[in-house]
Amino acid sequence: MRYPCHLYVALFLLFAGCATDSEDSSFSGTLSLQNDRVAPVLNEILFDPLQDSGDNLPDQPDFVEIYNPGVDPVDLTGWSITDRPDPISGKVNRYYFAPAGGSNVLGPGQYAVIAPESNGIVSGSRLTNYYTYLQSSTEAKIFLVKNYKVFSLNNDGDSVRLLDQNGNVVDSANYTPNWHNPGNGSTKHLSIEKFNPLMESDSPISWTSSSDSQFGGTPGRVNSVYVPPTRDEEVFSLSPSPFSPNGDGHDDFLNIVINLPVGAYQLELTVYDSTGRPVRQLAGGLPVGPVIRITWNGNDDSGAPLPAGSYRITMNAAGYSGTRFSDTRSVTLAR
Repeated sequence: MRYPCHLYVALFLLFAGCATDSEDSSFSGTLSLQNDRVAPVLNEILFDPLQDSGDNLPDQPDFVEIYNPGVDPVDLTGWSITDRPDPISGKVNRYYFAPAGGSNVLGPGQYAVIAPESNGIVSGSRLTNYYTYLQSSTEAKIFLVKNYKVFSLNNDGDSVRLLDQNGNVVDSANYTPNWHNPGNGSTKHLSIEKFNPLMESDSPISWTSSSDSQFGGTPGRVNSVYVPPTRDEEVFSLSPSPFSPNGDGHDDFLNIVINLPVGAYQLELTVYDSTGRPVRQLAGGLPVGPVIRITWNGNDDSGAPLPAGSYRITMNAAGYSGTRFSDTRSVTLAR
């Protein structure tokens, strides 16, 4: 999946309609867009990777992802990324990621993933060993900065600047740890992702923690917290109903979709039987972004299949800006 080629920046969020236990609870969101941004933009940053030489697992490298929103290819030859100048010496760490002679053209709608790697070889790199889908991706170009094991991106906050071949700043982000969803408690292993690639990069309201549970980030593909420019959809929806988790491959799972305004949330999602007894907690304070998709297999908290009947699912999402969304829906489980 690629982003549309003309999604552009400044954010004004309009929302309406979220009522408890309402069958027509809906959300409308609109991003105010500008139509002149064509240069590559910062889209995802991992500054606190998971690396442990003693766990016999692939190390997660730090990385910076950029995205080309324009309709024309961009030659990245001679481009670089830098961190924040040292407050005492003024030194800046500069990483040239696209040396002359390489395949450095970033196509429209394409991602560039920039990571450090001592030998500079893509095959067998930490990046492709950890993000196993990357090497075969057609939407991503991989740029490895040779002779480096890590980027000097501080966990307590730093700056990422994208520079062209002439040293001009194309885009920048002065991140801090609180750009993450506070519900995660730690920045380890999780990237920060933009809700939309062309929201302003140097703004905390544009970013939150990746919601990708497998890798902790989505380098080279659509962000896990991606929000389209315009939405008009239900806040809380369940399908299909009835669903029948009998293993026949047809309607075996209940699909739960939650759509919220741009922001970071903690989610409570609980299943109750017809007597009002809680039987399954699907999310208990789960840190999430604005678009959440969860499936239920019809089992209770112990893993035992629940009997056929009617169940109610209650959703409570608390936002860190003080917003709160609550709703309850009914679903039929068939056996």
